[in-house]
Amino acid sequence: MALFALFTLILAAVGVILLAKVFSNFQPGSRKIQEDLKTMKADMDKWAGDLVPLTKEEVDLFSFNQEKQSVRKGLTRTAKGIFTSIYHEPVVAYSYREYLGSGRNGLLYVRTSNREYVYRFRKNSVEVSVNGKPVGTLKDNSVLYGGRSNRVLARINRETDTLLLPVLVNEREVASVAKLDKKAQAAKLGQRAFEFVKEDMTQEEKEVFLSLGVLEVLEQSLSR
Repeated sequence: MALFALFTLILAAVGVILLAKVFSNFQPGSRKIQEDLKTMKADMDKWAGDLVPLTKEEVDLFSFNQEKQSVRKGLTRTAKGIFTSIYHEPVVAYSYREYLGSGRNGLLYVRTSNREYVYRFRKNSVEVSVNGKPVGTLKDNSVLYGGRSNRVLARINRETDTLLLPVLVNEREVASVAKLDKKAQAAKLGQRAFEFVKEDMTQEEKEVFLSLGVLEVLEQSLSR
């Protein structure tokens, strides 16, 4: 009888732990998000290592190739990895996790040699920040709106039948994101992620372009 009671208590304890885990991943508040972000940063410190500065040349060489990639699926999906140049130089590290809830609900942390990008996925939008400062909100999977101004900062032109997705910042086309070639990836041919990158991009344009471009590359890679 005592053994049965002990077994029942253990099952109850396990049930409580599982429920706590489920609820912690369901519609998390800002405090939970900040705690998870802190954990993601600390974890990345251990495995990302030094990243090559994302200069104009490295942006041109940025590829869909990844190293240290890990994707795990359970109650929710988590993923991490490092995007490299076509010469296998590490340039961008990322850590992603999803939460339970209706529609998209997740958090993405991206690091370059000198920038930190944070993306908070909600049901119909993605909040984007760079180095702790809000940049805007991505809506309709294509258009980035500024914070208080709500003006269009940038957009990805998906109305094209070509193998490239033009990226416009302040209505000026600054570069294009390639569509992932799964056969090339499987053969490890080193497909470039960006094409026609403008030489005269301002620092602000580059910042906005990378916040959209890197997210697009990551989304294509995780959708495989």
